[in-house]
Amino acid sequence: MRWPIQVQLLGTMLAVLLAAIGLATGALAYVSYHHARRVQEENLRRTVKTLLESAFPLTERVLEQMSGLSGAEFVLFDSAGQKRIGTVELPPFAQQTAAHFPLAEGVDSLDAKDRLQLGEQVYLGCRIRTPARFGTDPPGSLVVLYREDRWTAEARRAVWPTLLAGAGAALLATVAAALLARRIVRPLHQLCERTVAIANGQREPMPVPRRNDELRDLVLSINRMTEQLQAYETEIRRHERLRTLDQLGACLAHQLRNAATGARMAIQLHQRSCPESVEQETLQMALSQLHQMESYLQRFLSHSDRSAGPYEPVDLGPLVEEAVGMVRPACQHAQIPLEIRRPDTPVMVLAQKEPLREVIVNLLWNAIRAVQSSSSSPQIEVKLDLLPPPAAPRQVLLEVRDTGPGPAPAVQDRLFEPFVTDRPEGTGLGLFMAQRVVQAHGGLIQWRREDAMTCFSVQLPFFQRDLDHGASADRG
Repeated sequence: MRWPIQVQLLGTMLAVLLAAIGLATGALAYVSYHHARRVQEENLRRTVKTLLESAFPLTERVLEQMSGLSGAEFVLFDSAGQKRIGTVELPPFAQQTAAHFPLAEGVDSLDAKDRLQLGEQVYLGCRIRTPARFGTDPPGSLVVLYREDRWTAEARRAVWPTLLAGAGAALLATVAAALLARRIVRPLHQLCERTVAIANGQREPMPVPRRNDELRDLVLSINRMTEQLQAYETEIRRHERLRTLDQLGACLAHQLRNAATGARMAIQLHQRSCPESVEQETLQMALSQLHQMESYLQRFLSHSDRSAGPYEPVDLGPLVEEAVGMVRPACQHAQIPLEIRRPDTPVMVLAQKEPLREVIVNLLWNAIRAVQSSSSSPQIEVKLDLLPPPAAPRQVLLEVRDTGPGPAPAVQDRLFEPFVTDRPEGTGLGLFMAQRVVQAHGGLIQWRREDAMTCFSVQLPFFQRDLDHGASADRG
């Protein structure tokens, strides 16, 4: 059986509150009732005392006046139990009953507890002895009668305010408990709906309540969980894309490698057949490009960057010159100035030579395409240098700058993710693969806009042959 939290909170709280209010109201009503009875009894004693201690005889007129003032009925009996005078007519049986009411010891002991039935009306009464006075009042007894409904009505009037106050407090407690339960349960319902929405794939965060309580902490926890789930989902999708890339690309890479091998062999046969050809330099460049393509595809098929060979000390200066030489014919054909600046001293890194050269070539081709698309004054700069101290450990900085417009705003934050590109003919894999290679070498690749130019920078740890020889052996 389902017990909603609202019912649990409301039922328990309300039961405790109503029990406390009921006990308090009952106690106050009991005290009020008995206080009203004591007040009536005290009025009875004062009335009787006034009659007995008055300086005038007890005549029928006097008794009627006192009856009008006090609301009581008076009957005066003689010592033989016979009615002398009274403010109410009593039948014989009633006279006999009233005449035999117990005599009170004194005014202080008077208590209207005896009952007398007169038709449909019930009276509460008491009897007290009257001494002889003034020669006209012989000794006897005085019976005082109060209508029971008026007697109890006075007591009820004293009790009703207490009962009404208790009922009002109970109602207020019920409303307060209901509002409190709703205030707690309503956010819980919203949290339940939100968790269902999260399970259905909706990742929007919940509005955070302004009041600082446990529910606010729960909302913050759910929002953090939502962010983590979204990050996990993004990472899973990224891995799925990579897996798809590996599966689909393996087939394509295998076919492309065979085609590149066939093209390289055809060019080599042509060189052997025509050794004196004037196009030997161009053919040699084509062979170099095909060899690079074969190397890249082979590494792609092996699913590992280490397949390109062991890590070894590499001077980045000549490596940059080789990469620039591979793209310089394209720059000359497109009339794009290509400037290279590097130090005269060796700039050593511990690296795999082929993957690192492909990173540089990839950045250069991206720069060429960028300046060809929309640059009115195309220019490409390649800068290689050592970062000055206090960079520790020392870092090598390679920058490729171009005067192109830079990446589109829609992809600027995701340039190094797979399949992200702003070119219709692009695949979105070049920068992704470049980042993997740089990270495998313990480096960092970034981009920025500076002085109306797009700058891609690669930082790699500087290799000192005398200090890092042991590290070279370990990584190799």
